[in-house]
Amino acid sequence: MQPKERTLIVGGMARLPKEISEAEVFQVIAEVDAATGKVLEVDIAPSSPLILEMLKQILVGNSLLNGVGNLLREIDQRLFHRSKKAVIVAVKDMAREYRESQAPKPPPINPDPYNR
Repeated sequence: MQPKERTLIVGGMARLPKEISEAEVFQVIAEVDAATGKVLEVDIAPSSPLILEMLKQILVGNSLLNGVGNLLREIDQRLFHRSKKAVIVAVKDMAREYRESQAPKPPPINPDPYNR
């Protein structure tokens, strides 16, 4: 039996225009393969089934590893709604969260160097 690939949950957020929703924040949340950056699943909140389906078509199967410029262009060309800017900002934020999760972590600092 193959081990399940290591996945991460990463998310991005952006403010929504007040006239669109009572919710102040738009969120894009994705399950991502940790090693490849490949998006496996996407969810959004507040949820619009049509926007969610479009984001799934654009994001699922693509990698966040080498930037998301092409994905953002596709969102810009296909989504015509007042939330477009928030969607784009949230996707950028989600990609940044993934990149930061993959950055090398500094070694922990020993607060007491004499206590080994």
